[in-house]
Amino acid sequence: NQIAQRLGNLASKEKMTDKYGSDANGTLVYAMGDGNHSLATAKAIWEALKTQADDKDAIMEHPARYALVELVNVHDEGLNFEPIHRVVFDVNIDDLLARMKSYFEDRGSQLTQTLLPDVNAALKQFSDIEKSSHEHIFAFVAKGMSGFMTVHNPSLNLDVGSLQAFLDYYFSYNPTARVDYIHGADVVTELGSKEGNIGFYLPCMAKDDLFKTVYLDGALPRKTFSMGEAEEKRYYLECRKITE
Repeated sequence: NQIAQRLGNLASKEKMTDKYGSDANGTLVYAMGDGNHSLATAKAIWEALKTQADDKDAIMEHPARYALVELVNVHDEGLNFEPIHRVVFDVNIDDLLARMKSYFEDRGSQLTQTLLPDVNAALKQFSDIEKSSHEHIFAFVAKGMSGFMTVHNPSLNLDVGSLQAFLDYYFSYNPTARVDYIHGADVVTELGSKEGNIGFYLPCMAKDDLFKTVYLDGALPRKTFSMGEAEEKRYYLECRKITE
């Protein structure tokens, strides 16, 4: 009962204002980490049962009304957030960088570029830099070029949101360009350094930003973060092969 009461206390507009500076989007207490299709199916079955029920009071005690879930604190040490980087292929680098600068300026932001002699220096400075709450920063590598970019006064909450919004815009002008979503930074360096490619390294999303971003901006940009390291993804395929 104590747990239920404390969870219930989170579902208030006052708590939303305290946490996110606004209560305009109602309340947000839970996020689903897995099983969304199963829950959607279960809810559809429940809604059908309610419609078909002769006794509207008795149906409210039907077991289909309930769903079994496991509640986990997002800050639990067992949950690891890892960044998902981007590599863009088949582009003119100068054109992309120019369009990126114009894109952010047209939206009330400012983009500055810091060039560094090699990608290792860029990644070192990128990992050490302390950004303000009014900046988004991502490192990049292309053939003969590396450094990091800073978006000042971004309109979105996450660094990955700013970058992905630009890439979606850029692809509308360049249908022949394509993007791949990369888990390991070493792979970004290898692919991004090739002619006609550019790789973007993103910071790891802070757990504190998960609910805040969903509340303020809506659904997260695709491929915002990964649960675990890149190597762990191979186990999905290996275990499936074992069970076949």
